[in-house]
Amino acid sequence: MSKSKSIGTTPDAIAAAEQALGRALPASYVQWLLVNNGRALGALTLFPVYDADNARKTWESIDRHYREGWQAWLDNFAGSGVDCASLLPFAQFGTGDYYCFDYARIGPSGEPTVVLWSHETGTTTAVAPDFAAFLALPGRPG
Repeated sequence: MSKSKSIGTTPDAIAAAEQALGRALPASYVQWLLVNNGRALGALTLFPVYDADNARKTWESIDRHYREGWQAWLDNFAGSGVDCASLLPFAQFGTGDYYCFDYARIGPSGEPTVVLWSHETGTTTAVAPDFAAFLALPGRPG
C-alpha cells in the first residue's frame, strides 16, 4: 500500500510544468515546491505545479493560471502597448494583481526578480531580487 503525500511534489511534476510553460522555474521556487507544493504562505496562495498524486490540491496549478486567468487579464491590455511577455505569475494578490517572476530582470542570484503586477495599469513594482528573498520579506503579504 502506498502512502499519499499531502504536501510537496516531484522533479517530474516540476519538469512537466516547465515544459507546459515553456520556461524553467527559478531554482529557489523549485526547491520550495519540492517541499511545499500546494501550501499557502499565510493568506497568500502560491500556485502549485500540477501533481497527479495530489490532483485536488494542485488542480489550480501555475500552468492553469497562466493559460486561463492570466491570459484573460492580458486580453484587457491588448493593443495598449503593455508588454507582459517576460512575466510568469506565481501567486494572485488581492482582486486581480499577481506576484510574478520577471524573466527580463535577473537578480544577483541569477534568478528572475519578483514583481507585483497591477491589473489596473499593467505595470509592475519590484518586490524582491528572487523568490528566496521574497519568502524572507518582513511584512510580506499573506
